[in-house]
Amino acid sequence: MLEKFDTEKHLPILKKWVVDEDLLFQFSAHGFTFPLTERQFVIYEAAHPDRRFYMAYNSEKQPYAFGEIIPQDQVSVRIGRLLVGGKENRGKGLGGKLIGELLKQVRKKHLVTRVDLFVLESNLGAQKCYLKAGFKHMDSSPLFLSFKGEKLPVLKMSLEL
Repeated sequence: MLEKFDTEKHLPILKKWVVDEDLLFQFSAHGFTFPLTERQFVIYEAAHPDRRFYMAYNSEKQPYAFGEIIPQDQVSVRIGRLLVGGKENRGKGLGGKLIGELLKQVRKKHLVTRVDLFVLESNLGAQKCYLKAGFKHMDSSPLFLSFKGEKLPVLKMSLEL
């Protein structure tokens, strides 16, 4: 189940999950700085009112993941800032559940035919999750992001709806 992100309610949970700047960069690139603050979210949401953050909840009503839906154009949206929260929750298939929930939301709220995402080339676990959900690597040249003096390749993946 997805719930719209409420900064007051959900930011403390997200802050517990994001334990260092490396993890923050992995899931949000340069979108936020460590440590996360309410002010960053207020500024981001004011600058991007068309974008939506979500928290995913399991059947026991416990939050397990965070994600964003980003409108792009008339035919596509992008999902991003995907994070399965808490190290103990990773590797259990919850990323696939998050993707499934976000895709349901996309189909309900957006009349698009494609969903895109970007992933660090080095994040093989995430790529495996996205491939399993039906995303395919695009043949485009990788983008590069700089982090701690390194240029890191970022791959685009897409899913046709």
